Amino acid sequence: MMLTEEIKTAKTTRRTVWKTALTGGAGSLLEYYDYSLFATLAIFVAAALMPQSDPTIALLATLAVFGSGFLMRPIGALFFGWLGDRHGRRASLLTSVIMMGAVSSLMGLIPAYSDIGLTAPVLLVLLRLVQGLCAGGEASGAATYIAEMAPPERRGFFGAFTPAGIALGTAAASGVASLVSTVFGDSAMAEWGWRLPFLLSLPLSIIILWIRNTLPESAKFSAKTASAGPPPIVSVLRHERTATIKLILLAFSMSLTGYVGHVYLNTYLTTELDYSTSEAFGTNAVITVLFAILMPFAALVSDRIGRGRTYAYAMVGYILLTIPSFALMSPASGWPLPLTMAISFVPWVFAQAIGYPLFTELFRSTARLTGVAFGFSIGTIVGGGFGPYVAQWLTDLTGWTLAPAAYMTCASIIGLATVLTVGRSKIDDR
Repeated sequence: MMLTEEIKTAKTTRRTVWKTALTGGAGSLLEYYDYSLFATLAIFVAAALMPQSDPTIALLATLAVFGSGFLMRPIGALFFGWLGDRHGRRASLLTSVIMMGAVSSLMGLIPAYSDIGLTAPVLLVLLRLVQGLCAGGEASGAATYIAEMAPPERRGFFGAFTPAGIALGTAAASGVASLVSTVFGDSAMAEWGWRLPFLLSLPLSIIILWIRNTLPESAKFSAKTASAGPPPIVSVLRHERTATIKLILLAFSMSLTGYVGHVYLNTYLTTELDYSTSEAFGTNAVITVLFAILMPFAALVSDRIGRGRTYAYAMVGYILLTIPSFALMSPASGWPLPLTMAISFVPWVFAQAIGYPLFTELFRSTARLTGVAFGFSIGTIVGGGFGPYVAQWLTDLTGWTLAPAAYMTCASIIGLATVLTVGRSKIDDR
């Protein structure tokens, strides 16, 4: 009888872990679909909502607005980190997903600059700031939740569902944009079609909210312990300063290589290399989906050899492959775009797959969500938020089309140097 109960409990636990990983990944997919639409559709948003006296300046201004959302991520990290560390991981995840969906849909309803003037970019900035607030807690909350629920020997595998969801979300942003452009044409896309992907966000967020509401609370969260200690951010700054600094540098390297080499890549291909919108967006979406599916299996490598070593290999891959692959993306090279893009994504799949599990292992459980969310948000302000802007600015300044690739290489060197200092996992410490 006792053996039967143990088998039943083990099956329930496995089922719960799988449900947690899949649902957490699905929520991150939606959140980053919403968050990535802005960069994916930057050229259309710039044309519709920004002054057009100089199209280049309008595009840079739009990318700066994209980056402004990251400025709110530390505030979002503090809020959602406090919510998750004090009131449970589920409360943080449920709140962030519905807020993000509502705000993204509102972006699709902003009247054009020609209709309301400067009010259009002002509304755009305000909504982007709220998006940044929501994103400050989503991925970190999902990663922390999954890492605490997963068995230690498969923490990398299940933890990879969060970045896989993020990758599929950015792919969905490119895919939906490509689909709308293909169905309605570039003219309609520029006039009104770019709004459709934004408007899709709210109904999708309601579905994810309903699914997430069925999840149990994290086994490592204790309401009694959470309410007894100092505020989570105080605990992080007092006891986890070294871990936070390491996370900031690691997040900088991961987010910059991800956003410049993945999300900004759409803008780069269309504005610098003259690919059509449908070809650039469609190729990016297909390659991303194929690689995202591989993320949990790539993360299995880290379950065998360690998260730190796997991340170090990914950074070496960026250093060796980024500039050559970007050079071969030029139509003049004669190389097919899907192949060159796939080459550039090889280190991306490993870095993204194990980045979040790696981050969660830097912190003790009592303030883990706050530590991960806060450190990650600071690193992504520079790396992810303003990475596309700096990449475009460097290209315009130097006239060198490989400037974004060189920028990614420098960030990879920083990531490699940092990860070599990471020690043992602290995820089971109290």
